[in-house]
Amino acid sequence: MSGFPILDLVIGMIFLYFLLSIICSSAVELWFSMCNTRARLLEQWLKRIFDIQALDSHGIPKLEGNKPVSVGEEIMNHCMVTALSKTGKSTSYIDAVNFVSALLDKITLAPAKPGTNAVQLPPVNLDQYIAAIEQSNSISGELKRTILSFAHQAKVAAEVAIPAATNVTATISSAIKSDLDQFRERLENWYDTNANRLTGTLKRKKVLPSTFILGTIITIALNADTIEISKYLYTNKDAAKQLSTTAMNTYREIDSANKASIAASTGDPKTVDDLNQQAVQIKQYIDSVQVLNLPIGWKNKPVTDSKSFWNYFFDIAHIGGWLATILAICMGSPFWFDLLNKIANVRGVGPKPPVPDSSGKN
Repeated sequence: MSGFPILDLVIGMIFLYFLLSIICSSAVELWFSMCNTRARLLEQWLKRIFDIQALDSHGIPKLEGNKPVSVGEEIMNHCMVTALSKTGKSTSYIDAVNFVSALLDKITLAPAKPGTNAVQLPPVNLDQYIAAIEQSNSISGELKRTILSFAHQAKVAAEVAIPAATNVTATISSAIKSDLDQFRERLENWYDTNANRLTGTLKRKKVLPSTFILGTIITIALNADTIEISKYLYTNKDAAKQLSTTAMNTYREIDSANKASIAASTGDPKTVDDLNQQAVQIKQYIDSVQVLNLPIGWKNKPVTDSKSFWNYFFDIAHIGGWLATILAICMGSPFWFDLLNKIANVRGVGPKPPVPDSSGKN
């Protein structure tokens, strides 16, 4: 497709790596969804950071049976964040706005006074929030200082912004954030930062090891030997060209689908339905590759008996080819898709057409 056999080979190998990576990542994603790995990690963080006993809406210490309920558990059970998760369990994803609403609701409750049983009303302005948080016993001293620092920063920022807006129109003035809005925004940014760190921990401690293990299984099960496949594509120019064409066509289809669905993206983890739909697409990609008769799989390999199988299995060349494929899978499908994108952009760039001069000649 490119007119350069070596470029067809490179594009074909990138497409195969992308295909194997997306198979592996989909399987890992499905496994984590079934095991609620993200939800458990978020739950651990909430219970560790907000580990002090919570108060109910009347200001009475919350108990579940005879066991104290922590603020972290109450946040997970709050109507703003809970979905269909069990009591005391986290969902896989909590929006920053809803998290802050649940957090402020739980840490601004004061212990009930003797003889009173009224539901406590929430603060209505930043000064009341500051006073309630200063008196709160539901969070640690370090966390209290952090939240109060956000509150005072928001108060100062609002006091600076309001005088500067005295000479602007009412429309622009109405867009200025109040001190309470800025306080909530700082809390949301703090939560998003911690959520990003949790995502990094998930990738480092869970996703990468699982991808390596599953990538090894997939590579050996499919006998996806990078060295053998590269040799085949190098000596079979037509197969390399056809694989390159398939790769570019598939890239365009995926890119168009991503652009069409980007507006509907919510940032939520993938659901099982999404993964099932992705599995159907993967099968279509596999079918498009199978017709090329690439040297993938154990069919037509010299493994007729146990001795020949182990000789083939422990051959240094095959081990090196498998290891290259495994490492390529660990790079992840987004990496190989971006590489296809760059190659497609480079291939779309060419010399400018000649501009005719005043005589009509080029």
